Amino acid sequence: MFISVVKLTLILSLFLFSLCTIANDKVIDVSDFGAIKDTGSDSTHSLYKALQEAKKIGATKITFPKGRYDFYEERAADRLMYISNNDPGIKRITFPLSSFNNLEIDGNNSTFIFHGGLVPFILDESSHIVLRNFSIDFSRAFHSEALIAGAGKGYLDLKFTDQFPYKINEAGILKFQSQLFQASGIKNKDRLKRKQISQDEYKYEYKRVLEFNFALREPEYMAQDIFTGNALRAEKLNGGDVVRIFHPNLKAKVGNILVFQAKHRDYPGVVISDSNNVELHNITIHHAGGMGVIAQRSHNITIKDSKVSPSKGRIVSTTADATHFVNCTGKIKLIDNLFESQKDDATNIHGVYAAIDKIIDDKTVEIKLQHPQQFGFDFIAPEDELELVHGASLITYETNKVVTSTRVSNEVTRVQFIKPFDSRIKEGDSVSKVRSYAEVIIKGNIIRKNRARGMLLNSRGKTLIENNYFHTPGSAILFEGDANFWFEQGGVSDVTIKNNVFENSFYSQWGKGIIAVDAGIDDKFKETSRYNKNIVIKGNTFKVFDKAPILNLFSVSNLVFENNIIEKTTEYPERKKYNSLFVINNSDNITISINNILQGFSEGKSQLLSPTTTYKRAKN
Repeated sequence: MFISVVKLTLILSLFLFSLCTIANDKVIDVSDFGAIKDTGSDSTHSLYKALQEAKKIGATKITFPKGRYDFYEERAADRLMYISNNDPGIKRITFPLSSFNNLEIDGNNSTFIFHGGLVPFILDESSHIVLRNFSIDFSRAFHSEALIAGAGKGYLDLKFTDQFPYKINEAGILKFQSQLFQASGIKNKDRLKRKQISQDEYKYEYKRVLEFNFALREPEYMAQDIFTGNALRAEKLNGGDVVRIFHPNLKAKVGNILVFQAKHRDYPGVVISDSNNVELHNITIHHAGGMGVIAQRSHNITIKDSKVSPSKGRIVSTTADATHFVNCTGKIKLIDNLFESQKDDATNIHGVYAAIDKIIDDKTVEIKLQHPQQFGFDFIAPEDELELVHGASLITYETNKVVTSTRVSNEVTRVQFIKPFDSRIKEGDSVSKVRSYAEVIIKGNIIRKNRARGMLLNSRGKTLIENNYFHTPGSAILFEGDANFWFEQGGVSDVTIKNNVFENSFYSQWGKGIIAVDAGIDDKFKETSRYNKNIVIKGNTFKVFDKAPILNLFSVSNLVFENNIIEKTTEYPERKKYNSLFVINNSDNITISINNILQGFSEGKSQLLSPTTTYKRAKN
């Protein structure tokens, strides 16, 4: 018996050793495929070879020895991509993760530097993917920044660093360039070279400017976008050290930073499309020419212990939202992240509306995507159930199942339904996919120093916003949705907002309150539409510097605001135009509890906790 046990133990040990050897064979080191760190050399082709081998052998992990890895656009694979809320087109992709399963990419805290027009990661039709322990940055940002050295009526004097190369062309127009063309000083008249330079300048086109406070590294108090287009008249002063730009609406404080907003959203950082069970852990996105992370038609997405934050010397991180989720299902989890300094919101979670463009017969319509950044977005297939929505009121009046779906163009899809339409249908109404709406869990995040808002919450699934910190120039939380501009499906049905800190949010131009509604409902339907419902706001701390609305709501039913602390601060100048902490219109069952605590106000509780406008109260 003793010998048998020994033999059995030996056999088991050999078997386990064999399993470990097999498992080790499933880990790929990119340096084995020629990737060289810390040299500035292009690791793109070496990465491709590693990815091909990973797919061939079914590798479960790809690792990067800690260091800096550079990736250039010349050897990046290209592919036509339609990425919601970003610009469609041919994308050059560094990490093309298409049809991968059970794969982890571990950077071991490496730095990934991208050069030129690249999308760093696209996950497409992949499952159980983990990205961890690396940072994403670009050698040349897609926006530009300058120190404001002087200001006068209709002009600003600017100083640019080498990070933001520019030229003033023969027509006296300010244009931005890549570092390559600035360094080489190309004056070649060759047609192809001129075309290449023109394409390069396209990447860095601008459409507006915004003033940032130099000391606070955030949008200046009450600053607003100044729309300039991509053709500002400019001239050099003081021997070329200072650039004077001209526009009738320009104004800013000397010593602050002027940020030129990127015109295009061509180069998001991480794209997750038609995939499931994707996790990002300890990822830092210093910059992207679009959104930091955009997920569409995907299931179960987690972003944890990660950052969207500018690299040293820059004041802006990504040129659009930090994160964005479109028609996603399962669970969306944002846990313990830092989202700061991006040029738009920390997150936006929504569906897609498309307009009924033409009624063919009583079962058949042509549906047209409306916003250019939705063109090519697939969301209708046979067996799908669609809601039919009155466009002006956002009231759903019917659901119907799809029998056939035929793509006519990138904008138009012909859809036949299983049963005749409701008689109320008309051209101009909208449809959206009825699905298992994503459950949203957003906990422990810091949102600050960005342009615009904090979170746009538009998932109809259960949503929990807990233990977050907000300091945003616009609304910290916005309930949106519309069928007239962005065509984003919203309408929350179960939201809890608790134990968060809202510190001096809504100090500028984006929104109408700290927590606000901006649904695209026509005024004549606001009294009857109840687009957002079942919202609980409790146990939060609101630090406010004036009496701008903490809540600004319309067309809401069933909201409770209780056990919150409202504390008066002095960090920003008080705006006299606001005189009510609560603005509630055309809503039902709204409870603003007397148990909320107010600190530092001269007015009494009953005065401050009462809305100045009328609203429909709950029936006793």
